[in-house]
Amino acid sequence: MYIKMKKIFNVAILALVCGAMAVSCCNSGKKTLLTKGDSSKMDTLSYAMGANLGEFVRTRIADIPFNFEKMESGIEGGAFDKAKWSNEEAQEIFQTLIIPVNERFGQLMRQKQDTTVTAEPIQIFDTDGQRDSLSYAYGINIGADLRKGNFPIQLCWYMQGFQQTRNGEGLMTTEELQAYLQNYFMVVFPQQQKEASEAWLAKMESKSGVQKSDSGLLYKVVKEGDMSRSAIDDRDEVTVHYTGRDRMGEVFDSSLFENMPAERQEMLRQYQPDRFDEKGNIIENEPVTFPLNRVIKGWTEGMKLVGPGGKIILYIPAELAYGAHGNQAIAPNAALEFEVELIDVKPYVDPAAAEKTENAEATPAE
Repeated sequence: MYIKMKKIFNVAILALVCGAMAVSCCNSGKKTLLTKGDSSKMDTLSYAMGANLGEFVRTRIADIPFNFEKMESGIEGGAFDKAKWSNEEAQEIFQTLIIPVNERFGQLMRQKQDTTVTAEPIQIFDTDGQRDSLSYAYGINIGADLRKGNFPIQLCWYMQGFQQTRNGEGLMTTEELQAYLQNYFMVVFPQQQKEASEAWLAKMESKSGVQKSDSGLLYKVVKEGDMSRSAIDDRDEVTVHYTGRDRMGEVFDSSLFENMPAERQEMLRQYQPDRFDEKGNIIENEPVTFPLNRVIKGWTEGMKLVGPGGKIILYIPAELAYGAHGNQAIAPNAALEFEVELIDVKPYVDPAAAEKTENAEATPAE
């Protein structure tokens, strides 16, 4: 979310692609917390997040002459999934149009920095249509991120924060805005996630068949499998099919095409077309293979509880998952659910011991 770039125009394009706030990092899919909101009572979080985007537009990419009416229309359409383009279509259009804009924006920045040269300012867009399309597509991407984000956003206040701040009329100073958002994302939001995750885990623990290990891992063995071949070493390699869900039951990752989020399905169709038949159906789901010491602690422990051919459901506390910081796809302090089918286990073999055995076998007996 915070990537340092050497050139200001590269920072600008990064923000266009990702949005000024990476709200999708806590994707909750269909169960959105986004609403149109109540314009009679200010919602500070919504206003601040809109203002954050407005501040970025005003201070960092003001030289890109967006059509803000189109952008705002795209934000609203993307937020409530009523835009004339799907989010995937908007991303494709955006990625096509941003290439020349990126180049010209960089040229314009260099031109403005070079005071020894007098020249006509570089035109960012070739046509009004190009400008309108990029603005609208950018808005759809922002709105879609808001829709997928696990934040209680009121769009009316988000839009007001965006509009007022980009015009230099925001209700919060830059310092107030930064302080508020830093406190929310570093303190308030993680605490909310922690409390919600703990309540969810307590509910899961009460379900029939769910057991709890000494580490706090909750699990339910659906099918034991061949325990004589189960993993015993953290360096053992396992091959699995899996589906990961957040506490609200929405899938954030899966090895099974039918369970994947729509964006990942579309990406797979685009970049791996050979995996699909003429009717567009996946030919075969490819399992995933990894050593147990390369994954989260809940997986390392959980995969030792079943054997090949087995199936297990893991309810993983944050401290055995991605912890207090989360990652780009997982919220801080988030408890997670994984449904895992263990296909095979490849025991770890110490290379030194294997080499010693091979050398011994190669030595002729006296």
